[in-house]
Amino acid sequence: MKITDVRLHQVSGTLPFEGVFWEERLIQPIDVYPEYKARQRKEMRSTDDAGLPVSSVFIEVETDAGITGIGGPTSLDVAFIAWRQFRDLLIGEDPVATERLWDIMYRLAVHGRKGEAMFAISVIDCALWDLRGKWANAPVYALLGGPIRKEIPAYASALGYSIEPEKAFNQAKKFADEGYKATKWFVRNGPADGHEGIRKNVELIKTLREAVGPDVEIMIDAWMSWDVPYTIRMSELLLEYRPYWIEEPVMPDKI
Repeated sequence: MKITDVRLHQVSGTLPFEGVFWEERLIQPIDVYPEYKARQRKEMRSTDDAGLPVSSVFIEVETDAGITGIGGPTSLDVAFIAWRQFRDLLIGEDPVATERLWDIMYRLAVHGRKGEAMFAISVIDCALWDLRGKWANAPVYALLGGPIRKEIPAYASALGYSIEPEKAFNQAKKFADEGYKATKWFVRNGPADGHEGIRKNVELIKTLREAVGPDVEIMIDAWMSWDVPYTIRMSELLLEYRPYWIEEPVMPDKI
């Protein structure tokens, strides 16, 4: 079995939604510059009856055996890298040799082993594993040696929800009342926001703990927008509210 082509499929549609889709965006590493911190997501607007336009790209790996693998959804930028940089490299290769193909792509990307280049390798790798599962007539988790558990704990993500204290309290309490045993929230302040930003971060987590009580886990996502001293300081200040984890607090090359 050989790979014969790598194709891109853009899927677009409308998400039924009325009101404000994003009440608040998460912090971003570039927010260290004030002019970028002030920018909002384009989705942070009121929608009309038509809903919110959405679009994603999927990658399909085709073979001469008629078996295909799908990877995605991903962004158009990542999909372009995957198709433009790796398509010709993959054609003619054995699609179930996933370790070999990953290494080939990684070696080709010697000048770009971060960000969207790695996303591109990942989405192709996912497509190859999807293909391998179809070829073996087995779920991918079985090919990877699983399962090791029968259930996966779920948590409520608050991405896009307001972090204003009253709104955050009400939404977190709603998650807890719905039966969630954990919820993850996205801070908006980092080192560039000084003591006021620290105070707001602490106030948010304190409010969440008051809303959900002692038995619901609270996770925090800082999306690589803090630095090491700031993360240590925030960890000390938040300790009494028992955050379960602080996700991606620092950039991977600044630890």
